[in-house]
Amino acid sequence: MQFVHISDNHLGYRQYNLDERERDIYSSFNQCIDKIIEIKPDFVVHSGDLFESPEPSINAIYTAIEGFNRLKRHNIPVYIIHGNHDLPKRNSKGSPFKILKGILGDNLKTFVSRKYHIFRKGSEEIFIGGSDFTFKSKINNLFEDYKLIENESKKYNNKILLFHQSIYSYSNLPIYELQLNNFPKGFNYYAGGHIHQRILKTVNNDDTANINTNTANTTNGVFAYSGSTEIWSYDEYRDYEKNGKGFYLVDMSGGDFDINDVDKIDIKCRDFIIDKKIMNKEDFENLINEMESKSNPVVICNVVKELFGHLKDILEKKALYSRLSIVEDETEDTIIDIQNKNVDEIFREFLENKNYDIDFVYGIYNEVLNNRDLCAYLVEHFKHNILSK
Repeated sequence: MQFVHISDNHLGYRQYNLDERERDIYSSFNQCIDKIIEIKPDFVVHSGDLFESPEPSINAIYTAIEGFNRLKRHNIPVYIIHGNHDLPKRNSKGSPFKILKGILGDNLKTFVSRKYHIFRKGSEEIFIGGSDFTFKSKINNLFEDYKLIENESKKYNNKILLFHQSIYSYSNLPIYELQLNNFPKGFNYYAGGHIHQRILKTVNNDDTANINTNTANTTNGVFAYSGSTEIWSYDEYRDYEKNGKGFYLVDMSGGDFDINDVDKIDIKCRDFIIDKKIMNKEDFENLINEMESKSNPVVICNVVKELFGHLKDILEKKALYSRLSIVEDETEDTIIDIQNKNVDEIFREFLENKNYDIDFVYGIYNEVLNNRDLCAYLVEHFKHNILSK
């Protein structure tokens, strides 16, 4: 029995506020759908953040409906949880999954009221448990879900858990909601979302806190983040070059399931050129030659003042988007030139240029935005310290 693990499509995201980048997001999703239909797995598990926003655009909704309808026509059901981007901001707001569910019916299974489903094929059964993204302030609710899921799963041999959380030691953010020993025990495959890099590790099937990285001949469970399906932030391109983007194909047909039964299925994303310092004419020519091998790439780099104007003119014609930092020397950035403003990425680049820990600062920034209790605490703490002085 085979299934696909996919996550973090972020349909509707307009990086740099560009129509082309929104279309890239849809293109990557549709590439995945094409490959899934070609492979013909028994089902798909989706670990959240299908959409960029809980109130997605018409184009985003249409793309999701068309893609999942194509899977339905090929008898491939989808099991999906809400990521933090999918969840409504207020209880009075409905989930976009309701629209999908209304159209796809039983071919789309969610985990809002029911925390597990059983997939059956002939005499085979797979237990699929899952719970939507949970903020750290309400993490005890997630622990209750996990207790239920673990208890209900005990009589099944093949078990999958869907989650959309940051995990200690795996998250690239300083704020995490879970540790490995918080997960239900005894699952074959832990299908994660939220982290945009691909991660694939073996865990001891009896104790998920015990990590064994020497896994060639083990039959333990597999802990996996399938990663995002497009470049959501420019610094993800480093991992894309190393590990690719797309989804995992998981084969549980054999008796002894292990990490070797998980394959990466890659798709093609937009080309980026990053981490370049154009300090002289040789660097300049190398960059131009690299651009010739790529189609309308995104270019983010540093350049000395005397070459800035010439490079800017070329990038306006050959790059989809560019962001140039003028450097007087190799350490000090003095001017940033951008075609379109994207606050998140400019903030990350500012931190990088100042040699700050990007993940730490940016992680706290995101946690404050998403956690009202923490935000209120910090505001009150700040007011108290100011008024007491």
